[in-house]
Amino acid sequence: MKPAAVLFNTVLSTGFVSKTSCYFILIQEPKTWTEAQSFCREYHLDLATVQSDQDRSKIQEIPSSLSWIGLYDGLCAWRWSFQDQDLVFQNWGLSEDTTTRTQRKCGVISYDGTWHTASCDEQKNFFCFKLTGNKFVFYKTKLTWREAQRYCRMDFVDLAIINDITDNRYIVNLFVTYGGYEGWVGLSMNLWLWSDQSNVNWLSVKWSPGEPDNARGNDKCAFVNETGLIGDEECLQRLPFFCTKRSQMQLVRVAVRSAGALDESAVVTAVEEKIRQILSEQEMDAGSSVTWRVQADGKIFQRQKTNSRNTTTACEERSTAVRLPRDTNQRPTWL
Repeated sequence: MKPAAVLFNTVLSTGFVSKTSCYFILIQEPKTWTEAQSFCREYHLDLATVQSDQDRSKIQEIPSSLSWIGLYDGLCAWRWSFQDQDLVFQNWGLSEDTTTRTQRKCGVISYDGTWHTASCDEQKNFFCFKLTGNKFVFYKTKLTWREAQRYCRMDFVDLAIINDITDNRYIVNLFVTYGGYEGWVGLSMNLWLWSDQSNVNWLSVKWSPGEPDNARGNDKCAFVNETGLIGDEECLQRLPFFCTKRSQMQLVRVAVRSAGALDESAVVTAVEEKIRQILSEQEMDAGSSVTWRVQADGKIFQRQKTNSRNTTTACEERSTAVRLPRDTNQRPTWL
């Protein structure tokens, strides 16, 4: 009894596109930002996240004017890291700009007790707090704000929270005892957020010159221009918009010619290996998978009958779903 022979020579056609980090689709029907978000979430994945050179390059490939993306104004208020508490006491330095909207800012306390803003990606000393004993602990190790937050939460409670002038003076005394110029405390302000909940990488978010300008006084949603640079606009304005496409699933049919009894396991393995080989050659293997459709009788392949005669042929076939990366925009052809 000979093993089943699978005809691979006409299984897949060429025409796959190269793998990219993400794939955007432009919806040209103008909508408000909220309407655009709902549309993208229903029919695709979400409004587009654009914060890398590769993302901007993909935007430039699609002719467009100003179009919504997934960036929106978050909570424009300073809050404490611990339990997301509001500020009940403040000691900002004179002329300190606490309302900037160009990037996420975090708070530091200086040796003189005044508070200042800084990019959260800078590395600084930091203060943790605990619930027993000495309330604050000073670390002269330099970390980013997020790294310092993780450290404090792991070994103590959180980054320092300053509720009154007594807390402020306690920290100043730690500068006197241990030295140092400034250190992170638990202050931060999430100015802009992505609709798909991606982390905002402020070093890679590129604003158009002069943006965000809040020209209308209530510009809380972001658009992208034809070069991939970002600006702000009122969310009720009606603009075209970019969505991120969801992963595509292609339903294909595999025909198998057997000279004897069909070894399903061998055929399935052979087909999957061939598909992986083709996707790898086309640089599309990452994020791709194959799922077979199993019938009620537990089998994948079923014997096919001809229409002209009520007889059984030597061909058996069954469908399989091939999940391709979300940047695929051409269908493979199965013969």
